[in-house]
Amino acid sequence: MDINGIYHLIETEFKVIKKENDTISVAPLSEGDYSETTVKLTLNEVNNHYDLFEVVRGKEYKVDTFSDKYNSLIALYIFSKSKLEVRKYNTNGQKEIESAISLNDIQNILENYSDKHYYSFFNLKPNSIILEKSANDRYNVLFLGKGDTKIYITKSRNLNSASIVLYNFSFKLSLFNDAINQIEVRNDPEFIEALKVLYLLG
Repeated sequence: MDINGIYHLIETEFKVIKKENDTISVAPLSEGDYSETTVKLTLNEVNNHYDLFEVVRGKEYKVDTFSDKYNSLIALYIFSKSKLEVRKYNTNGQKEIESAISLNDIQNILENYSDKHYYSFFNLKPNSIILEKSANDRYNVLFLGKGDTKIYITKSRNLNSASIVLYNFSFKLSLFNDAINQIEVRNDPEFIEALKVLYLLG
């Protein structure tokens, strides 16, 4: 997808509250005139310097910096989807996991409600959310980043609580992959990994 296509997606899926030569700010479509959380990209095309910010109640938090305008706009789109879009989780799955009494029950529930490509129980599988057993009957939830490094989402939870995180983030990962396929980001695995971290952990 070319740069105009990215602009079109941003303008269609979000409310652009400021678009000038050096700044683009977006808010959720559903918000009125004021949104507590917005996402902002500053563009310094002379120096090829592009900064991405999350803005919460007027306070700016720098998220990342890019040296390429096209990549910075993709990052603006992906990060906005993570921060501003309302995701509709299947709460039935969450409730069933909450009341499950065994690991086997939880595995069956995830099989019914989630795509098995996006989660893994105890196997360090790329491009999936992984449940890892920790000490004292506690569990961690993670995914593999660049060079198969472990990136933890949460640590040391009981089985049911960790499994709800696994369930929610496997759904979130499937939405990330849908977005990446839609904008046709290819041939840059490092950038895709950076976008994944932006989307999942924001």
